[in-house]
Amino acid sequence: MRVSRGARTRPVTMPSVRHPARIASPRSTAAPLDRRGAELKQKTNPGRRQTMGKRMSALCGLGLVSAGACAQSTITLYGVADIYTEFLTHQAAPGDKSSASLVRMVSGGKSGSRWGLKGVEDLGGGWQAAFRLESGINLNNGTGTGAGGFDRSAWVGLQHERWGALRLGHQYTTLFDVMERYSPTGAYSTLYEPAGAIVGVNFRENNVAKYLAKIGPLTLETHYSFGGIPGAFQSNAAYGAGFDYAGGAFSLAAAFDNVNTPQPGGFAHFRRYAAAAIASIGRAQLLAGVTHGQSGVAAPSVVTRYTFWWAGVRYAITPYLQAVGAFYYEDIRAQNALNAQTPTPHPANPQQVTLQLNYFLSKAVTLYLAGGYARRAALDFDNYNYNFLHYTLAGDRASSAGLALGLRKLF
Repeated sequence: MRVSRGARTRPVTMPSVRHPARIASPRSTAAPLDRRGAELKQKTNPGRRQTMGKRMSALCGLGLVSAGACAQSTITLYGVADIYTEFLTHQAAPGDKSSASLVRMVSGGKSGSRWGLKGVEDLGGGWQAAFRLESGINLNNGTGTGAGGFDRSAWVGLQHERWGALRLGHQYTTLFDVMERYSPTGAYSTLYEPAGAIVGVNFRENNVAKYLAKIGPLTLETHYSFGGIPGAFQSNAAYGAGFDYAGGAFSLAAAFDNVNTPQPGGFAHFRRYAAAAIASIGRAQLLAGVTHGQSGVAAPSVVTRYTFWWAGVRYAITPYLQAVGAFYYEDIRAQNALNAQTPTPHPANPQQVTLQLNYFLSKAVTLYLAGGYARRAALDFDNYNYNFLHYTLAGDRASSAGLALGLRKLF
């Protein structure tokens, strides 16, 4: 077995690269469909490696070693260490204070901090077996995220360059996968992007069977999450489908996602539909997208019907310096007033402006500065039940702002 080390996420790309949108991903997939990982293989003596390869080939041909020993396999250790310091305004404060500023250190600004293992084994005839195990890390205190274990990804599957890939386990939804590179800040950066409005809070699901196929520049994907409730096959189940067309100067994607949430007497649907596009013009990339969501879930959901719009630009000032700007707008058609921080059935539509400056110290190290201003909402619209980073908004305030300086290292 050959062991290698590599970066978990997509490397930062420069303007000369075909897809400069592929910056820091919260998740990726294994070869051959994985366009994001990078492996730095251990150095070995070329002559010795060639001799050993010939000996192994001869032994395999004579049937003197097991089939498992003849198969080519790799295991990659990868990860991201990302941390930032942040200043926030108009946060809800305890005690007699109605509003207060906050300075804090947080893990995962451009990318969620994590470590993981991924592997591929050649089975012959173009087939491969693949797996991924990935666990989140709170870099600021050294603890794990979620309930522990491999909370970000845990799957195993089979794949073929012609027939596609089948993966089974704990995985991201199709809508998350398909819309990922259309995120203006680069793969759902929490500084500052209302990613929850794009992908929903159920962007990872258990018991998932996922199929992916690549046909030239077109990638197709679909998934089904088994509910696991006796006598109620559809209850607690989820499914989705989508496509991503990666053209040269223009790319287009669309996806839908449905979750059947158990409710008294049955289940309720929560459906989302999303579409987005990228246009590359010289050093710039223009991005735009829309998500529509509708929920029949009584609780604890807040927003029950909405349309979310975003537009952004990425511009390579130099090969080492990138500027990002984005605008987000959510048209809230209905919400559960009893569950909302602002108890009204038709709240004012929130807006947010985001700016980022990324300085690439190397292919694996990024120093970043980010600023965000949200109007009629907490940053990232977190008070509308997205709650990714627990941003709050004081009850007597109508806006909030944040400024962050951080460092990310891929390994």
